[in-house]
Amino acid sequence: MPIISDTHCHLYMHDFENDLDTVIKVANRAGILKILVPGIDLETSQSSIRLSRQYSKCIYAAVGIHPNHSTGIEFSDLESIESLANQSNVVAIGEIGLDFYRDKASPNDQIQVFENMLRISKMTCKPVCIHNRDADNKILEILDTWYSDLVESKSNLVKHPGVFHSFSGSEIISQWAITHNFFLGISGPVTFPNSKNLQKIIMETDLSHFLVETDAPYLSPQPLRGKRNEPANVMFVCEKIAEIKQICLEKVISRTSDNANALFGWDSFKIKNQ
Repeated sequence: MPIISDTHCHLYMHDFENDLDTVIKVANRAGILKILVPGIDLETSQSSIRLSRQYSKCIYAAVGIHPNHSTGIEFSDLESIESLANQSNVVAIGEIGLDFYRDKASPNDQIQVFENMLRISKMTCKPVCIHNRDADNKILEILDTWYSDLVESKSNLVKHPGVFHSFSGSEIISQWAITHNFFLGISGPVTFPNSKNLQKIIMETDLSHFLVETDAPYLSPQPLRGKRNEPANVMFVCEKIAEIKQICLEKVISRTSDNANALFGWDSFKIKNQ
């Protein structure tokens, strides 16, 4: 069976502090051999880098400031993220974006931090992992400007600029993503009985536009709802996509892993860093 990729999980959370080695071994035995760990603030961005060094055979780092952690961000914090982003073992900028569902940070603070994270992405030529909740119009307005800048500057990011993490099923987002070479990250909610719109978009959209992820320890798939999520459970997501599209599981695994490598370049990353 081809290598399976979990393109978004938070293994530095306290949920994993007692059995992280076991969690990673279970994932590896299940074929999940490439795992992206994105930061949500400066501390966890540093943690993601440490994990990528500790488990260098399967874990890759992303750094960034999550919209819910955008309050009180100072210039020095942005400088620190920029410095981390320039490290060779960082493959993406994330988790970044906008969240207008929660009120943990004001819209203005979120937008300011998001635009700075996009600036760092452009400068380092590393793709973005986008968090979007109840902010479709504003996030696309900002991304439109950023993408135009990428095109104008002939950035290599234009080919694959990023992924909408844990895509919820918004038709506006899916249409924009497809026309701007973004991927759609599919996670546990695709297995939920009420995710009909998401399942419909998956059915109608070519497999070349999808990544698979867990968002562990959150968003456990239907058979495990209420329990801690972990990378091994990305298989439930793959199986559901195969069921929706009525194709073989191996095809879903192979294509989504190829998509992940196209975005994050982690095959070439390992070659450069051996």
